[in-house]
Amino acid sequence: MTWTMESLRQNLERYLGVPPTSAGEGTHWSFQSRVPWPDWLPDWLVLLLAAGLLFAVVQVYRRDARSLPRFSRLLLIGLRLGVLAVVVLFLMQWTLVVDRTGLPVVAVLIDTSATMAETDDYGETAARKAVQQVSGGPGRNQPTRLDLAKDILLRDKAAFLRELARNHKVAVYQFDDSARPVGQQLSYTAEEIGLLSKPILSLTAEGTDTRPGPAVGKVLDDLRGSPPSAIVLLTDGITSTGEIDSLQVAADLAAARLVPLFTVGIGSEEPMRDLQLYDVLAPEMAFVEDTLTFSSKLKAWGLAGQQVQVLLKDRASGEQLASRSLRAGPDGQPVKFELTHTPRQEGEFDYVLEVVPVEDEATVENNSQIRTIQVRREQIRVLLADSLPRYEFRYLKHLLERDETIELHTILQEADLEYAAEDATALDHFPVRREELLQYDVLILGDLNPSYLSSAILESLRSFVGDSGRGIIFISGPLYCPGAYAGTPLEDLLPVKLDQARLPPTDQPVTEAFRPDLTLRGSRGTSIFRFAETLPESQAIWSELPELLWFIEFPEWKSGATVLAEHPSLTGRSGKLPIILFQQYSGGQVLFHATDELWRWRFRRGDRYYRRYWVQAIRFLTRARLLGGDRAAEMYTDHTSGRYLQGETVYLKLRFAREKLAPVDDHGVKVIVEQQGGAQQTVTLSRLPAAPGVFEGRLLQLPPGEYHAWVLSPAATGPPWSADFRVEAPLRELARRSLDRAAMVSASSVTEGVYAPFYQTEELLEKIPAGQPVALETGEPITLWNRLELLLLFIGLLTGEWLLRKRWRLL
Repeated sequence: MTWTMESLRQNLERYLGVPPTSAGEGTHWSFQSRVPWPDWLPDWLVLLLAAGLLFAVVQVYRRDARSLPRFSRLLLIGLRLGVLAVVVLFLMQWTLVVDRTGLPVVAVLIDTSATMAETDDYGETAARKAVQQVSGGPGRNQPTRLDLAKDILLRDKAAFLRELARNHKVAVYQFDDSARPVGQQLSYTAEEIGLLSKPILSLTAEGTDTRPGPAVGKVLDDLRGSPPSAIVLLTDGITSTGEIDSLQVAADLAAARLVPLFTVGIGSEEPMRDLQLYDVLAPEMAFVEDTLTFSSKLKAWGLAGQQVQVLLKDRASGEQLASRSLRAGPDGQPVKFELTHTPRQEGEFDYVLEVVPVEDEATVENNSQIRTIQVRREQIRVLLADSLPRYEFRYLKHLLERDETIELHTILQEADLEYAAEDATALDHFPVRREELLQYDVLILGDLNPSYLSSAILESLRSFVGDSGRGIIFISGPLYCPGAYAGTPLEDLLPVKLDQARLPPTDQPVTEAFRPDLTLRGSRGTSIFRFAETLPESQAIWSELPELLWFIEFPEWKSGATVLAEHPSLTGRSGKLPIILFQQYSGGQVLFHATDELWRWRFRRGDRYYRRYWVQAIRFLTRARLLGGDRAAEMYTDHTSGRYLQGETVYLKLRFAREKLAPVDDHGVKVIVEQQGGAQQTVTLSRLPAAPGVFEGRLLQLPPGEYHAWVLSPAATGPPWSADFRVEAPLRELARRSLDRAAMVSASSVTEGVYAPFYQTEELLEKIPAGQPVALETGEPITLWNRLELLLLFIGLLTGEWLLRKRWRLL
């Protein structure tokens, strides 16, 4: 019967000249007319008149045709009423409008936030059996939540989507912080479902936030002309940004437009137990007997308050070098810690920092990090120069000449002629030629008189740092350093501004003692001030060191300078007055002392901490050059911390110490970027117009993980120039990881939808409503009242009545 009515409908449309519909389309009929009586006439009166007319017709034939059989009388009454009905049609001017309709839409939303990259332990359940039938992505044995979502949609030749497309068009979106269509079209018919396979398979779980509320709102806005029959969400139900973006808000938006939400829960409700070790910081090079500090952070989920063990191991031998017990913090909250080790042998070592896995841990791939460190034993060549044998010079000279790791030469500008002959470390003149200076790794310049040095020597000193990538330490003095260096090449090396410098008065002794405070960069950003194995112990030692008296006040310092130690109370224009500063100058490094009284640290302590400071400072300045040869170039990222949130753009830069060392080609730097345990990619760095010696490239939408980048071309003479950085998912996105089933059930219930776990989606498909056809195009009105067929019907009815009345002698 349905087929017959549809065929009749199509034949009538064809007869009336309605254009045929395309595949998946239909038609909808609607009739239009006008009221043939005046507006002032009440409807009830019209009905009363119509009833009176009907009564009159019936009564006339009951009276005139009472001799006729009952059927004959009814036939005449029907013909008369038919004539009147056709007259009414004429008066009402009936028209037919045929609208072209399409299939209703079902929207499918796939969660692509970072939590969908998680894997779950389902125990011995039906969920586990379903998971075992799904393979993980590249390099994974177990499927992620997103893998499961893809499997639901695409298994058995996309049977889920094809079933939806049987009575609907299907619109597929991905969502995290917002919703975005998947594929090139907004919606797909059954014949087009195959076009969705590749776009769905290419989805990655990299979203930094999960906001189902705005996502559903976006879909409803996109389809506002024809609200979807239903919205299907494949998600773990987690909202990372707050109640304003929650599933409940999504449900309220959908309910307001009478759209049911069908939610598919992917994940486990069991608290996920996981440990993540990240942000490991360690030096790339060290010396034998150096204290290596490995600082890192640990995040835990499902283990709040429990004790976990972190270990430092030698990768080659498996030997445990250090360990520490930590108390796990609340879910996703980082806990900072440090482990230290003192190497006794030289060589290149792979150190493994790891956290011991706990029972039923979700994944152990993120429990460890590897750092490669070169440990060296060779001597560092140091030149110590001063004008007079001050206390700092004398104590420092005696200290360094006894250290087996340092080869020391000294210069005293105002020494006796016999000094050079009597002291094995003494030189009779300052190195004149650049080649002589380059025999040294570090220069320590005290209160040196620049008038004794030629302009060529001063320029060589600047080149020693800037072009050759060496290190220099300035020790302030009352006579020359640094005030006498104004206007000389040495002024460029100084991290302080000389025009505001104030020396202590010379006519009265300095009596106000002070102990410098270490800045955050001084205590944590460098090993120079590490006096013990752990940071708290080191800070305790620092707080007990003897106080200092004499120092030069520098109210301002250069923008590129870093204050490592500062006066505890006195301030200048740039902040607290600096005591020890560091500055990167081109390819080299500068350490500046505003005091010459570190020798006071020897009081009642001997050389223990005095030696540790100076040896660590010298090694710190030497380390960068030994790692990179002459440091012709330096690679770095735009974040000095090397940490990025997922979604942030990473800018890689390669800076050449001298422009002539840079490639001629403006795009001549190629860099390999490798994710730990992942794939590699090649990035081209291009020359910056404003800085010809700097090349820059950028990396977009990197997934979370540890990355190592190194220069492929041009090739370095020593180890390749490299940089490490880390991409992290935002803390709030990964703060909650367990399936929020309650939120999904509530959202479906509010909208009269259905919740189903990912392994029971067949039941969900059966309950998705068919929906109403969607009007696509309104056809031109077809007039019916003035058609020939209606006129012939009118004449036929009148003629038939007249013939019958004549036959039955009623005329």
